[in-house]
Amino acid sequence: MRRLCMKMSYLAGGEGAHVGPALSIMDIMTVLYFEVMNYRVEEPDWEDRDRFLLSKGHGVLGLYAPLILTGLITQEEGNTFNQTKTRLAGHPSGKGMNGIEHPSGSLGHGLSVAGGMALAARMKARPYHVYTLMGDGELDEGSIWEAAMFAAKYKLWNLTAIIDVNGFQYGGATDKLMKAGPIMDKWRAFGWNVLEADGNDVAQMKEAFDKKHLVKDQPTCIVARTVKGAGFSKACSNNDWHHVKISQEDLELALRELE
Repeated sequence: MRRLCMKMSYLAGGEGAHVGPALSIMDIMTVLYFEVMNYRVEEPDWEDRDRFLLSKGHGVLGLYAPLILTGLITQEEGNTFNQTKTRLAGHPSGKGMNGIEHPSGSLGHGLSVAGGMALAARMKARPYHVYTLMGDGELDEGSIWEAAMFAAKYKLWNLTAIIDVNGFQYGGATDKLMKAGPIMDKWRAFGWNVLEADGNDVAQMKEAFDKKHLVKDQPTCIVARTVKGAGFSKACSNNDWHHVKISQEDLELALRELE
């Protein structure tokens, strides 16, 4: 998936791409789409499919990659990423795309929408689970905490929020700009079931997503500790790679490292 991310970033040309935020979530997305979520590629609108919303929309390459590899989006369309008239923009816009449940990009709204979907599932007695992935910098948004209260009040046990704690946001180190911690204590105080895992360790993420950890009448928050730019040495913990234009040299280096 990381190789695909780098190739698509390169194809974006002068528009560039949010590489670091996508690389940090690749292991989380791998587990979600290939181990955890219940969906049908041949029936993308299946009513009982699990829903996934990428609240940190700038990390969209981390979503496009599994959608392509599962067949929900074609590789041909993937090759149009961030180009003129593409449906695969630098933030997920939907436009009738399979696997894009809701557009995002303006931070702080994914949890609210996911909470609404989870409540709708319960009201209609449907079995699907709703997942949303946020960034640690996104916790600066007040709407996140409104949605956290909503989910706890309505006991949305069928909602799981994943926080990509990679330590950075656009303007720099997250803790220097607006310290969000202690993250786990805060979410517990809001009435959530809280788990912690290494977000770049597939085995740990599989364990965190195991439904044996769900708690009746509580939404679940998984605090995933990740490395921004994970998988490519030049991008690891390097906030200059938040949004970059990929050179041929960087692409070749990344593909060698990711073999």
